[in-house]
Amino acid sequence: MSQVAPQNEPITIPQNAYPIVRLSTEFFLRAIDLLTRAQGDKLISGLVFIAVWHSHMQQPDGGPVSVRELARRLAVPYATVRRYATELVRAGQCVATADGLAIPPAVRASRANVELLRGMYLNSQRMLIELTRAGAANYQASPETSPRKRALTREQMVIAKASTRQVLEAIRLSAAVWDGDLLRALVYTAIWTANVKHVTNTAPASSQSVLADELRQPVSVLAISDSLRLPYETVRRHAAALEKSGHCRRVGSRGMVVPGEVHRRFAHRAVEIHAIVAGYFAELRRSGVAI
Repeated sequence: MSQVAPQNEPITIPQNAYPIVRLSTEFFLRAIDLLTRAQGDKLISGLVFIAVWHSHMQQPDGGPVSVRELARRLAVPYATVRRYATELVRAGQCVATADGLAIPPAVRASRANVELLRGMYLNSQRMLIELTRAGAANYQASPETSPRKRALTREQMVIAKASTRQVLEAIRLSAAVWDGDLLRALVYTAIWTANVKHVTNTAPASSQSVLADELRQPVSVLAISDSLRLPYETVRRHAAALEKSGHCRRVGSRGMVVPGEVHRRFAHRAVEIHAIVAGYFAELRRSGVAI
């Protein structure tokens, strides 16, 4: 799971860690797709935009954030963030201030961006419902969250804000594990998630251990390219590197698989992801959302 050497000390896996990892990682990839589509299939633009917006969520009357700080939060090279930040400013989606990048109130209130936040909320609500079904949460959507109104309700905003933080934390963790290579992290994550996607919301998805290899289905490089909206050659190159490093295995012409042995070798990743989701739950509870 990582290019970092696996830990030698025994790992204590928290209760429900593996169901949480499987379901929250699907949430994460759906969020990445949502953000990428919102910026015309530009992955980094979507991440920069939502990172700036999350700063506004924390400080509604201000919240500009410097390019250097954005690069740190996203674990993306400074020059890359600066390039995409400049594009966002030119497109009128952000403004450059003395304190950094900001999103004008009118842009945040636009129909497209209200729907983006609603999409973040609905994606998060889906994860909460799936985690509840797997016995890892206890969430019941309140009646007020059902209608699709122009403005989000308070609870919807709370969930959207908390889920945005969860996505940003997962991005940092993923990139750090792969020595700052976010694209490799996303390709790896998309491969192993696709391997077990067919068991989501079934009895095996609630398993408290790593799923057996016979439950894993290979996925093609083309399918990963389509799902991440990344060029085929980019995904092929990262998949080949993952195979060479032993993190993935090619199953003939059927595609790529991340073996269960790799997940077991890096069990500390499950603990780290569990901690991110636990922090998400805690944020919801502090804001009055029953979970």
